[in-house]
Amino acid sequence: MLIEVDGPMYVQGWVKVSLLDFPKEPCSTVFISGCNLRCPYCHNSMLVTVDKSLAQTKWKEVLAWIKSNRKLINAVCITGGEPTLRKDLYLMIHLAKELGIKVKLDTNGTQPYIIEKLIRLKMVDFVAMDIKAPLSKYEKVCRASVDLDSIKRSVEVIRSLAPEYEFRTTYHPDLLFVEDFLEICKWLDRSSNYVLQRCRIGENLDPSFNKMPVYYSLGEIIKLLRNHFQHFTLRGFSEFA
Repeated sequence: MLIEVDGPMYVQGWVKVSLLDFPKEPCSTVFISGCNLRCPYCHNSMLVTVDKSLAQTKWKEVLAWIKSNRKLINAVCITGGEPTLRKDLYLMIHLAKELGIKVKLDTNGTQPYIIEKLIRLKMVDFVAMDIKAPLSKYEKVCRASVDLDSIKRSVEVIRSLAPEYEFRTTYHPDLLFVEDFLEICKWLDRSSNYVLQRCRIGENLDPSFNKMPVYYSLGEIIKLLRNHFQHFTLRGFSEFA
């Protein structure tokens, strides 16, 4: 499923300045609508489908603003939705690289050959891939049909070719348990950068996920991950940092 784009390139959301979305780089973050997964905790639920009623910002407007603010911003993060579904993604990134800025791509990993092409063409400087669950539970957590070979291929491409990368899991205790993280550790063995992040609450795709969960096993999971990954980061769990 690739998303057709008519006319000028648009993004469906834009944070002009972010200190969170690109490690060690102040960046502009843009959001692209359309996703092939239906994760119930998704907090960008308005971006899951291609909704032309959403506010539209021209990509050239984003780049013009970055160009005029280069002392402040030297990078852009492209997120979604799922950016790799957009047919004009290559052109969008090409225009960004012409400014000499860094590009970070957030992806769910379902389009490995697009990810590989972007990396090999040196069009992305950082790739962040969501690890939704152990492979045995992927479709259950994503609530969609998932080609697991594509997910595995993306992991291999990213950790072997990407200039910088992170794998990250959004943790909701109703979906993932200690044994699931044991499986993830075995699967991602030899990966250097792993992030565990808290679910964001509010306007989640499944309304039943709009309430704050109780993280009963978080301490045990953090200990497991810290012992396994060379670089392990917690996001949104300040009380355990």
